[in-house]
Amino acid sequence: MNNNMKISPSLFAADIFDLKSQIEILERNKVDLLHIDVMDGNFVSRMAFGAEHIQMIKKHTEIPLDVHLMVKHPERHISDILEAGADIITVHQESTTCLYHCLEMIRKKGRMAGVVLSPATSVQNIKYVLSLIDMVLIMTVNPGEKNQVFLFDMINKIKEVSELLENKNIDIEVDGSIDDKTAILCQSAGANIFVSGGYIFNNDIEQQIIKLQHALKIKNKI
Repeated sequence: MNNNMKISPSLFAADIFDLKSQIEILERNKVDLLHIDVMDGNFVSRMAFGAEHIQMIKKHTEIPLDVHLMVKHPERHISDILEAGADIITVHQESTTCLYHCLEMIRKKGRMAGVVLSPATSVQNIKYVLSLIDMVLIMTVNPGEKNQVFLFDMINKIKEVSELLENKNIDIEVDGSIDDKTAILCQSAGANIFVSGGYIFNNDIEQQIIKLQHALKIKNKI
């Protein structure tokens, strides 16, 4: 388990017409990652960023891109996402029968690979791929749905994953209704990477990042 705390703002919540200036604010505040959701309207009902968008974002920032694939058959998309510049790719365990293959594709290109666990997905499903992953992403809401609230049952799931990953240098990322309060609960359970969208982008971006850093006791890097 990795104890290096990181914040990964979710660009799905950003203002697409003002994305460049918002990324510049994130850069000034030294955020660790940029979280990019790729949704196909199939695995989840909504649609979002594709390889072309990732490529454009990559040209304008040096912040590592943390790409979350919410697509069916991710093995069909991974090569394009890698070529576009993703630094980390996380794949839903439920989205493919070729999980090993997906993770191997990512790792062979020297990028970081992870598995995503939706709320109802058992932790035991990652037990046999630990040698191939750098991250476990635990969804604290149902993926790809609107207006959701934090699922407090996921705190125990984070603890379970943390115990499974003991003595392994594998990140635990959480995504879904993460704010300065829910982040503390997730951190206490063992999470170290915090994806936050609306909490950051629907307010003063810089102030929200500082509040989140303060809550997580992350030294302000400005």
